[in-house]
Amino acid sequence: MKKNKAETGRPAPEGLFGPLPAAPAPAEKGGLLAFSYSKLSLYEECPLKYKFKYIDKIKEEPKYYFAFGSAVHKALEFLYSVKAPPFPSIEEVCEAFRREWNLKSYLEKGYRTQQRADDDYQKGLLMLRAYYEHNRARLAPPFLVEYSTDVEVDGLLVRIIADKIEYQGGGRLLVTDYKTGKDVKRQPAQLYMYQKIAELDPRLKEKIAENYGERVSEVRISRMLYYHVPSNKEYSFDRADDREIGAFWERVLGVAEGIRGLKFEATPGELQCKWCDYKALCPAFFGGHPHPPAAQAVPAAAERIEALVDRYGRLKERMDELQAQLDEVARGIAGTARDGAEYSGDSFTARVTKNHKWEFKDREAVINVLNQFDLYQKALTLTLSGITGVLESPSLPEEARKKLLEQAVRKTAVDIKVARKPGT
Repeated sequence: MKKNKAETGRPAPEGLFGPLPAAPAPAEKGGLLAFSYSKLSLYEECPLKYKFKYIDKIKEEPKYYFAFGSAVHKALEFLYSVKAPPFPSIEEVCEAFRREWNLKSYLEKGYRTQQRADDDYQKGLLMLRAYYEHNRARLAPPFLVEYSTDVEVDGLLVRIIADKIEYQGGGRLLVTDYKTGKDVKRQPAQLYMYQKIAELDPRLKEKIAENYGERVSEVRISRMLYYHVPSNKEYSFDRADDREIGAFWERVLGVAEGIRGLKFEATPGELQCKWCDYKALCPAFFGGHPHPPAAQAVPAAAERIEALVDRYGRLKERMDELQAQLDEVARGIAGTARDGAEYSGDSFTARVTKNHKWEFKDREAVINVLNQFDLYQKALTLTLSGITGVLESPSLPEEARKKLLEQAVRKTAVDIKVARKPGT
């Protein structure tokens, strides 16, 4: 299989469907490389994934946890977007959450089923009510909410979006970043980015003067914290010193150099590949498994079986979610379709047949009825088909039929046979 070459002269990687296109130049504005913490973390996770997302502009599947986090952030932004008390009531905050939540369908938000989306919606309401109650006594108008800025530094145009900034006087700021996912140990790298960029941002000095009438020569981040909304826990970090910021910034510049140099090699691994949407395009992902470089390929038997167990579990979860969707659609078809009718969509045809069956609520009560009328042997065994046979027998005494029907629920089973239309 021939390999095409990028402008650098290096052979370009090949995907499962042939050679991957040469990488275009990274997105730049006025000679500056557009950058952010999310770009840094994605490139460090996998440079090729960065290329697929930010350079090739290939859209990922929607992620439900992003939709959930975004709706919670919008509700908190609404809560704090006041210049002075009174603050919105909790009912108004929940309404803001509802408005944001209803902008997209459950599929557009990345959920597999409506039920999962509904469960998260209720979880979000409870989370916001708990947050409001926990913080009610200390609610105060912040300096800035959802503050977005772009700052030029070292050939980069770096963007930060700070969830909440509080002013402490003398040019000192407290930055809060809200988290809605799992309560895991937090690393301060994202906060280092806030500190580096905020202290270089001339707009913050202007806004301090505008809001508080105070002229400051410099802005300093005094403290930064992650606020875990589901648990109302705060993880506080003091201002990072020059050594910490310097080491972090060397890391940033190294990633920027890799992007400018079109270094987009895949770095496969279980964690990197687990939920990646670009597997079909990735040359390092074969047969459904990450394919590490030869130097890393030491698959002990125990490691292989553990990877297979994880894969089986993920596939089983997907099957369960798909089955829930199939059941939901089947119920919709059953409620509308006629027995024996055939229907035609754009790509498929379906023949629908309906069969009625009985289900029995109380096993012991059914046994008592069968024994009372000496019907137990006629049922042969206490199975659904055996009891149904007794119930539908024309020789069954009416009193026995009546008592059995008291324990029975009549349901309709739908059989949908689908076929893809030729040429679709």
